[in-house]
Amino acid sequence: MARSLKAFVKSVAVAALLAGTAAQAWAAYSPPAKPLAIQDISRYEALTDVSLSPDGKHIVGLVAVEGEKWPVISIWDAEDLSKRPIWIPSKTSRIQQVGFFTSDKIFFVMRQPITGYDGKPAFVDKLYSTDLEGKKIEEPFRVTGTLNKDLQDAAERGFSPDVFNNHLYDENKVLMETVDPTSYVQKIFELDTRTGKTRTVALGSEEFNFLAAGVDLKTGEPMIKAKVDTVGGEFWYQVYIKDAAGQWIYHEPLSYKVKERRDATILGYDTDPTKLIVSSNISTDKAAIYSYDIAAKAFSQEPLFANAKYDLPNVIFRYHRAEQTTTVEGVVVGGPVPMAIRTDDKWPAVQKSIEAAFPGRYVSLQINSHSRETALVTVHGADFVPQYFLYKDAKLQALGGERPWIDPATLGKAEFVTYKARDGLDIPAIVTLPPGWTPDQGPVPLIVLPHGGPWARDVMTWDGSGWTQFFATRGIAVIQPQYRGSQGWGQKLWLAGDKEWGQKMSDDNDDAAAYMASRGIADTRRMAIMGYSYGGFAAIAASVRPNSPYRCAIAGAGVASLQRLGNLWGDNHLAREIQGHTVDGMDPMKNIAKANIPIMLYHGDHDRQADTEHSRMFYAAMKGAGKDVEYHEIKGMWHQLPWTTAWHDESLKLIEDYLKSPKCGLIS
Repeated sequence: MARSLKAFVKSVAVAALLAGTAAQAWAAYSPPAKPLAIQDISRYEALTDVSLSPDGKHIVGLVAVEGEKWPVISIWDAEDLSKRPIWIPSKTSRIQQVGFFTSDKIFFVMRQPITGYDGKPAFVDKLYSTDLEGKKIEEPFRVTGTLNKDLQDAAERGFSPDVFNNHLYDENKVLMETVDPTSYVQKIFELDTRTGKTRTVALGSEEFNFLAAGVDLKTGEPMIKAKVDTVGGEFWYQVYIKDAAGQWIYHEPLSYKVKERRDATILGYDTDPTKLIVSSNISTDKAAIYSYDIAAKAFSQEPLFANAKYDLPNVIFRYHRAEQTTTVEGVVVGGPVPMAIRTDDKWPAVQKSIEAAFPGRYVSLQINSHSRETALVTVHGADFVPQYFLYKDAKLQALGGERPWIDPATLGKAEFVTYKARDGLDIPAIVTLPPGWTPDQGPVPLIVLPHGGPWARDVMTWDGSGWTQFFATRGIAVIQPQYRGSQGWGQKLWLAGDKEWGQKMSDDNDDAAAYMASRGIADTRRMAIMGYSYGGFAAIAASVRPNSPYRCAIAGAGVASLQRLGNLWGDNHLAREIQGHTVDGMDPMKNIAKANIPIMLYHGDHDRQADTEHSRMFYAAMKGAGKDVEYHEIKGMWHQLPWTTAWHDESLKLIEDYLKSPKCGLIS
């Protein structure tokens, strides 16, 4: 007779228990007396969003300053870090992002609440620029006399430009884009950062989108565009490249059937501009790097770079503005922590020397684009909050850390694992163990934490939400399954999730719990599932799946109705045809009667990405059916990070209290 997963997990745990007691008695694990406090996560980072100017002479970032409501822009003189940095605060809205337009001008983005086109609360990101002293703050597309008609139309309709390509050989020019939120029509503009003047470069359509990697860096003209069209009854992603005569030529080798997703991601032009650099899985499960001859319409016979274990999603380009050429100086390997492997003469040795100074940590370099003599260094890890350094004149100078109040020694260790799903598919996962836990201390509570997306993935670096270490320091083990449908782990795993929402995708989450029990890590009496966005859907689905192995579920900003999601995905045919057709499976809204574990929902009332209506609908249906459910709506909160201190405080307190409650019992 077939057994339920719950029975299987229980039998695995009993076997582990008997094996353990036969050898020795357990010394029960005790969680840290001082776990990671909510305020350790919710307070603004001391330093974040750091970048180096193209000439290597300045550094910009966001810093938390006592007495200021929001983090302020901070600009350091990289020639002398002992000098007091220049601070540029905001009195009206929080600054979300900062970076360099040019060596002597920065940009920053501020998020402002608005009423959306559908009448619901939403927000708009406004782009600003200023000099390095903060004396001349401008909204580039609001400068009198410089706003062209297309940009004026975009501004009047409430959506603002974003950077499209900032690698033009003329460093004073930047390409920007707007995308209509209803039709998804794209418009490309050139911004002169000296004068603020703009001109329309290209107009897309509901059919075509231009590719940022396909820009002629000499002229700023988009030369590559793509569309989704029907060929022989099948949807195809089709790529067109403009030839010397100005004609758009179809390139079948760069195109693929949507349902097969044999991806060919154009990364940019090679040193020889008649060739492209492409990341593709045309002949293997894992994406490799190829050269593509535009005239011959052919890939190189062998990849330029390949890796048998992991996708290669990108390369490292070096832009030689004076010579107006581009070279490839490395490749990105998409392992548990995506790593840049450099091939130039200097920086591989430098990186190796820095890594030796920080054993067990990951080191990332941002090298200044002009002289290539200076680098911003980030040291990070799953149990190591990012720290920033300046590498200059063969010396490493400390700039600061994101959260210096968190001691890495108090955090749980992370490891990368692979487990077998019930049908034999290999599932990657990241496991975070409670600090100091050892197998001889016996099993501990477990949270299965599936990521959002679902076409996304986790990386084994510092978790910006703080959740993994928040749980680990409370004595809870965490597993982050890269369930089927996750992107970035190969074609086979990605495609395996099609039309398996709440079915095999959720089986993978339950199998992660069984795996943790089989290793003697998870106490099967105290297991929960929590997720956000698609992960929230997974938690909602878990609450209505029969014979749940979990004691409770927590769903943040989750999708509850596949029918509603499909209808909204259908607003734009490109989104519907590329991903929307894969969204099918078990609809939780149609399975309310099967709910068998308690669930807590929370959702921001300004969330338009996974609309708040999903949680409201599911809560009402569950409550009407007499099921164990509670719902909390967080005022003003939007979908994605970064969040405010208040939103972190409220959501983390809700999560902690629910895990402490008798309904969950994961925290004593």
